[in-house]
Amino acid sequence: MTSILDLIVLMVLVFFIVTRLYSILGTKGDENVKIVIKPMNKEAEKELVENLVQIMDEREAKTAPVAEAVAVSAEDKSLAQVPDFNKEMFLNGARKVFEIILLAFGSGNLESTRDLMSKKVWDSLNFALLQRRENHLTSEVDFICFEKSEIKSVKLLKNSVRIVVEFVSQQVNILKNDKEEVIEGDENFVQKITDMWTFERALNAKNNRWILVSTKKTA
Repeated sequence: MTSILDLIVLMVLVFFIVTRLYSILGTKGDENVKIVIKPMNKEAEKELVENLVQIMDEREAKTAPVAEAVAVSAEDKSLAQVPDFNKEMFLNGARKVFEIILLAFGSGNLESTRDLMSKKVWDSLNFALLQRRENHLTSEVDFICFEKSEIKSVKLLKNSVRIVVEFVSQQVNILKNDKEEVIEGDENFVQKITDMWTFERALNAKNNRWILVSTKKTA
């Protein structure tokens, strides 16, 4: 590669010198004038090559595209302060908890989910089940899929962290009376439902167990 570059440099020098002399001497005058081009010595040649390479590097650096800065959200900055936090693992766990609680509530048996939520949330859901039983109502829930599940906000408290997750899911929900008649919903209609669930975890806990502390349906 060096020999090719040397050849290019030499050709450029020849062209420059001939053009320069031609512009000075013109086409008239002593036709016996001879132009003798002496080869450059190794030192000058090396210096010229190094200068050309430097110029090329500088031009390439100026024209090189500038890498775009990666935007870091406020949520990500807060999550970076949570020990042993893995965003993908958290969302996978949150989705599983959502399905388990949803299906347990639909079947009317929340006992197995008590450890997944705070006492306040469990009491609220269980109270709704008791009212349903008193009215001799039963529900059926068919979870289809998640359309979206993403972290919407992060709040660092003194000794814990709270994360709000938005779940957008497709479900079939129906409510029946004691005669097995559908009084609410349609078994042939798939609903698009948006829920906002808040999970909390102690910052200095020995385990990384998250607890559901709030539920809110927005659509």
